[in-house]
Amino acid sequence: MSTVDPAIEQRRNVRTTRSLILLTIFGLLALFFALNFRIVVVNGPSMLPTYQDGDRLLMTTAYWLFGSVQKGDVVVIVRPTGELLIKRVVALAGEQVPEKYWTPLVYMMGGRVPEVHIFVGGDNLAGSEDSRQLGALPLSYVQGKIVGARGALP
Repeated sequence: MSTVDPAIEQRRNVRTTRSLILLTIFGLLALFFALNFRIVVVNGPSMLPTYQDGDRLLMTTAYWLFGSVQKGDVVVIVRPTGELLIKRVVALAGEQVPEKYWTPLVYMMGGRVPEVHIFVGGDNLAGSEDSRQLGALPLSYVQGKIVGARGALP
């Protein structure tokens, strides 16, 4: 009959407990990341020169971790058709739309962004479909906020 030294047994238990705690933390972080972050790919020239066609961007749906949607943020908008648009926030609810974005549609809006809406534009105005054509977009269309970028797909 063999007896195990209690000190050795206690060290094994401590190591096992630490391993389980670390594994649980890692699992929870991986689950949080999988549920709240995703890669989106730039399609087209509308965000040139900031992002190129094919660039991979890290989007978070938990953008509240990085603050609310602010002017200058790059957001992913989901249209009712399901199409994703990557655009920069130009004006927030209640703000005047900058003059360079004015179109007949913006003029009809009175030049102000309605409550619970945002006005978005592509960085490449000549090659972008954005709020100049679509009007101010409801905040509920915001799918997420871009928090990181990587170069074009190979």
